[in-house]
Amino acid sequence: MIQTVLGRVFPRSLGLRLLAVAFVGIHTPLILLAVWMFVRSELPREEAIVVLLVVLAATLLGTAITLLVMHRMLAPLRHAFSMLELAETGTGAPTPRLPEAGDDEVGRLLRSFNRSLQGAKAGMRDLAREAQTDPLTSALNRRGSEQALADSVQRAEQQRGPFVLVVVDLDNLKQVNDQLGHSAGDAVLTRLTRQAQRWLGPGDWFGRWGGDEFLIGLHLEVGEACARVEAWRLALEQGDEDDQQPVFLSAGVAAHHHGEDSQTLYRRADAAMYRAKFGGGRRLRLDPATSPPP
Repeated sequence: MIQTVLGRVFPRSLGLRLLAVAFVGIHTPLILLAVWMFVRSELPREEAIVVLLVVLAATLLGTAITLLVMHRMLAPLRHAFSMLELAETGTGAPTPRLPEAGDDEVGRLLRSFNRSLQGAKAGMRDLAREAQTDPLTSALNRRGSEQALADSVQRAEQQRGPFVLVVVDLDNLKQVNDQLGHSAGDAVLTRLTRQAQRWLGPGDWFGRWGGDEFLIGLHLEVGEACARVEAWRLALEQGDEDDQQPVFLSAGVAAHHHGEDSQTLYRRADAAMYRAKFGGGRRLRLDPATSPPP
């Protein structure tokens, strides 16, 4: 009842509601005493008026001091709320670290908020990672590959550094599925992803574009990028020590040109991959606009 009434009178300020309670609880007896002295006391009326004014002045001064102290005491909560609103409205804003003010109720509340926020942030990171990860191979999925490609092109533009996109398509996955079953085909996809991730450098990425088509983003010069992809391709053709099925693939390579968007770069690498496939497969082809490695 009291909370409802005070909420209507001071809808936006907890401090004012607390001040109203403190004022009524502490100063009402003083005011009643002053009124009694003014009405019933045997003091001369002039002295009673002075006493009443002193009590009222002390009440107002105490109210002002109480308001100031309560304003300072509520500062951690106001700061916490402003940080939470900033994190809620800001795009990509970091998780705020709320001030933990002592061991009282406010401090315990803010510590609880901090733990909840960190847990929520970790949960959001996990969800974002799962939303961009292929569940079979643990490579980037289509959405994650699109984002990685856009980020790599932006990095190459800003830093004027090299970036090479490789489009890969498997040549014999259908035969593996038909002859050995889809579980063997899934094992092929997982194995080529695992082996590719062994030689990727910092900032490089590997993604499943769809089906048996993959993208590789390499922040390398064309010569080194081609050498790594070709070594990977030949290693997959050799199978492995567990007698797993050899993997044959066609790859198209295109180096990013300054001012080129990600879709144009993808189309050039994809066209080079189809030239490799229509040329018999099991080979790597450079996009004609990409300078061959020395």
